Amino acid sequence: MRGCRLMIPFAVLLFLPLFLSDSALAQRSVGSQQKWQQAVSGAEKEGRVVVFGPPGDIVRTAITQGFRKAFPKVTIEYTGGRGGELATRLKAEMDAGLHNVDVFLTGTSTAVVYLPKQALGLIPPALILPEVADPKHWRDNRLLYSDSTTPDNLIFVNHLSPLIVYNLDQVKPGDVDGLHSLLEPKWKGKIVLNDPLPSGAAHFHFRWIWELLGPDKAKDYYRKLREQAGAVDRDQRRQIEWVAQGKYAVLVAPSGGVLAQLLQRGLKVGVLGEFKDVGGWSTASFGSLVLLNRAPRPNAAAVFTNWLLAKEGQTAWSQALYHMSRRVDVPTDHLPPYVIPQTGGGYWSKDPKRGDKYWLSDLAENPNRTPEEEGILKQLFGR
Repeated sequence: MRGCRLMIPFAVLLFLPLFLSDSALAQRSVGSQQKWQQAVSGAEKEGRVVVFGPPGDIVRTAITQGFRKAFPKVTIEYTGGRGGELATRLKAEMDAGLHNVDVFLTGTSTAVVYLPKQALGLIPPALILPEVADPKHWRDNRLLYSDSTTPDNLIFVNHLSPLIVYNLDQVKPGDVDGLHSLLEPKWKGKIVLNDPLPSGAAHFHFRWIWELLGPDKAKDYYRKLREQAGAVDRDQRRQIEWVAQGKYAVLVAPSGGVLAQLLQRGLKVGVLGEFKDVGGWSTASFGSLVLLNRAPRPNAAAVFTNWLLAKEGQTAWSQALYHMSRRVDVPTDHLPPYVIPQTGGGYWSKDPKRGDKYWLSDLAENPNRTPEEEGILKQLFGR
């Protein structure tokens, strides 16, 4: 009997941590619910949220209608445009003492290159819902930030960026599936280049080549590719339509977001996501989120952020832009094959090794060009 009396307190001690753990989780859940209710109530009093994001009617409709359905008492004002143009406008407003934008959805390089660090707010305090804040809902069991030292630019998308778009009547896929295939004489004058000087897809495409080949070989490649080009253009929609119409056979470094919306509208072009010899590069595209440090409507910004980063918002975003969400519960069956990396392909940031196929473009150390790279690009593409 004495042994039995001893077993009871031992069992209690054994399972006490579990009870305490469950209690702590319950308290945390109640706390997050209260904080969420306060944020929603505050957002409704603020009345609206102002969002800058990618261009296009499809993504605008998906985001604005989805958010309005979820939060009908909060008006969403959405302005779409090229990241660099929106960032330039945003910085000019801030310099003039105007603070009207709450959330900026853009590429990681745009925030790094165009906006001062002090303009960015910390994101973790705004992540209220457990399904958003808990890393288990995200790929690799972590929330990913472009700068590992300061969580102010959250990456919610990661997939392959399309390398080229080609005309289906003029080009066979096997004709342009290697990095140096584009330098063959038959393509001279038949290539349009997305201008690499502004931020965006072409900026990173040329950065990838620089990191992949090294400075000397990259400069040689830049020169030869520029000589091949019949046009260099900054209108991301027009350059894709030129290829579809047959004005040019190949477009190098298209905008993935603009391309996705044109494909959804029925435009017929071929797309290559990686070269057979050197792979490709992964990107957040427009899929990184910045909260402005002096946002005038912090509750509305937090509510929008949680809606966008939860399954509902991420699914709407992914379907509108063909972006591969970092959430593990967002479906991928609607995505085109060119955005999905091959299983087993290694990722690299500096100095690729054998088996590495995909350059990680969204790390903070990667966006800015070296002075040497900047010099050759301005020499070749400066206006």
